[in-house]
Amino acid sequence: MKPRAKAKREQPRTIQLSKRWEIAKVAAIILAGVLPYLPALRGGFVWDDEPLITSNLLLRTSSGLGEIWAGSRTADYFPLTNTVFWIEHHLFGNNATGYHALNILLQAANALLLWRILLRLKIPGAFLAGLIFAIHPVHAESVAWISELKNVLSMFFFLISALFFFEIEDQRFLNRTVAYSASLVAFLLALLSKTQVVFLPVALLLCAWWRNSPVEPKRQGKGNSLRLQRAIVRTVPFFLIAIVFGLITIWFQNRGIGEEEIILGPFTRRLTNAGMAIWWYAKQVFAPVQLMAVYPQWRFDTPALVEWLPLFAIIGGLLLLWRRHSRGLLLAFAYFIIALLPVIGIVRMSYARSGALVADHLQYFADISLIALFSAGVARLWSNGRHEIRIVTATVILVLLGLMGSYTWARAGVYRDEQTLWQDNFSKNPNTWQGHNRVGQLLFKQEKFAEAAPHFERAVQLKPELADNYNLLGLVYCRLQRFEEGIAQYRKGLQLNEGRPSTAQSVSTATMRVNLANALSLTGNSFSNLAQAASERGDVTAAQADTKEADARFTEAIEQYEKALAIEPEHPAIHRNLGILLSRLGRNEEAIPHLRKVLQLVPNEPSAREILDMIEAQRQ
Repeated sequence: MKPRAKAKREQPRTIQLSKRWEIAKVAAIILAGVLPYLPALRGGFVWDDEPLITSNLLLRTSSGLGEIWAGSRTADYFPLTNTVFWIEHHLFGNNATGYHALNILLQAANALLLWRILLRLKIPGAFLAGLIFAIHPVHAESVAWISELKNVLSMFFFLISALFFFEIEDQRFLNRTVAYSASLVAFLLALLSKTQVVFLPVALLLCAWWRNSPVEPKRQGKGNSLRLQRAIVRTVPFFLIAIVFGLITIWFQNRGIGEEEIILGPFTRRLTNAGMAIWWYAKQVFAPVQLMAVYPQWRFDTPALVEWLPLFAIIGGLLLLWRRHSRGLLLAFAYFIIALLPVIGIVRMSYARSGALVADHLQYFADISLIALFSAGVARLWSNGRHEIRIVTATVILVLLGLMGSYTWARAGVYRDEQTLWQDNFSKNPNTWQGHNRVGQLLFKQEKFAEAAPHFERAVQLKPELADNYNLLGLVYCRLQRFEEGIAQYRKGLQLNEGRPSTAQSVSTATMRVNLANALSLTGNSFSNLAQAASERGDVTAAQADTKEADARFTEAIEQYEKALAIEPEHPAIHRNLGILLSRLGRNEEAIPHLRKVLQLVPNEPSAREILDMIEAQRQ
């Protein structure tokens, strides 16, 4: 047989084997993106899932969908994410399995897209990078926590936008106009899912520089320079969109935070903390140990001189890589830093409420470059190594993938429910006020008030500037019949809220006023009973003192109810409680309008109906 004829026969077989190998790679990445997260399918709703999904009234009606896009009642402007939640709620209701399944599927899709992007960039080890991204334990929070749909959904469109942007020059499947338009639309969808991806235009320029700069600087050609210039021009609309959404995010964050004190320290501390946060996140990529939902608090005082070293090391390292034209290292570290800039404590954002500037889900977008750098290093070692070195390399990588997969499996299981989540967190960081707050609320709902109280007390100690913590502590004290302590906590919370213009007339202030009024009314009744008992004993002095105290408490309770109604004039429970109190004090004419308002808002409300009928019977 002639060599040429034999080569022609072998060519289809080679192509077929290549296709099978590609299919095997796709299957491996999908499995890596699905299997480690299977424990999440047995999980429920935790932490932020309550306000975002289970208690979110906007998800229940078609009008709510309009309000989601209007942004009038949402903490952040992530309308596409909330729209997906709206669809999921109508499909799955309060069955968390469907929500978890979507997050897992998006993670697998993101790993596949990352693999294809790294192939476009001609970065070695692209397949390994896709596997590691899919299975990395730090990403368990973004996948297993339903609220972090915003991460995996935004990443999906982020990566699609990058692929279409590369297609503008490559033109493998689409012409330039279609590819450019698709890239812009995908970027917009990514921003509507989560605005942390505002850094994409810079990332695109870095990739354009990588693709069009030669290994040797002296070999820079005009063609490469022109392609880079065209990429710069193309990113102008991306930058404009990013700026607009960045400003929108800052406005929404300021509205949501209000006057709440989020401590970041002086600008010098923000800079030093930013440098340390970058190193901390890099460490998490290569050594993901002791992962938790809320990490220990950071320092926010004036930094010492030695604390500037991490930031100086970053700046010096980047300059050194630029001078040496270390393209791969420079691309990896520059992308990693730029992707983290929105979330390292330079600008006041709600994620810093915990006192910790870091969280696993905040590094989801940045990890790509360091994972790719590691994978490229492994690929280079593989291609240049002897047979023995390849065996050792393959063994080490398989062990690492196995360890990461098992840890990711364990982390996905942590998000089964809030008890599991916070027990895990307390074992590593017992001083998280959010954890104590949430566990206290869970125990409160189970009517385990004695067990809930220490958690609310600890939350107040750890976060004394948050008024809602005092409200919760006041509630549990009152359930334990410790009314005087409860009243004191309500007053502390109100003092904080009244001292801030943005919270003085807020719903939380109205709620606290109602709770205080309820406690005052109940203790007023107790003092009335004491006065009556003292009178029956003939103790006139005690009877007068108790009567005076009861009257003072009833008067203040009425004032608090009225102030709460000034904030929420259509709240039936406030009208009902005020109407009942006025009726008990014999002020029936004042009680009637409130009781009628209750029946107008809630027809046949039993307490209001009973008392109103009694008043009208007395009139006759």
